[in-house]
Amino acid sequence: MKLPKDSELWAVSVESSEASAEFKKRNANKGFSITFPLLWDKDHAIIDAFGLTDPRYNRHKYEGIPYATTHIIDKNGQIRFSHVALTYSIRPSNEKILSILSMLNKN
Repeated sequence: MKLPKDSELWAVSVESSEASAEFKKRNANKGFSITFPLLWDKDHAIIDAFGLTDPRYNRHKYEGIPYATTHIIDKNGQIRFSHVALTYSIRPSNEKILSILSMLNKN
């Protein structure tokens, strides 16, 4: 997916920088290049601040795992689109995301 000009994609995870680097490597070996930053939210402070911590992982090895979430945040820091799901298999389409980004970039 090619993002419109002035758009950025970031991922936030409780996984360590080392685990994220390994994830990128595994995906590259499968032909899927990940070129966006994978940010380490070690103590899940960002995830908690957005109210996205999935309680199914409380007191678990993977505590702090967020719900599967897509936020589109405008240049003023306002959330303009939000999609939160219980599973990572339910995502907004690339077309929907690109449409919203294109609309925001016109303003």
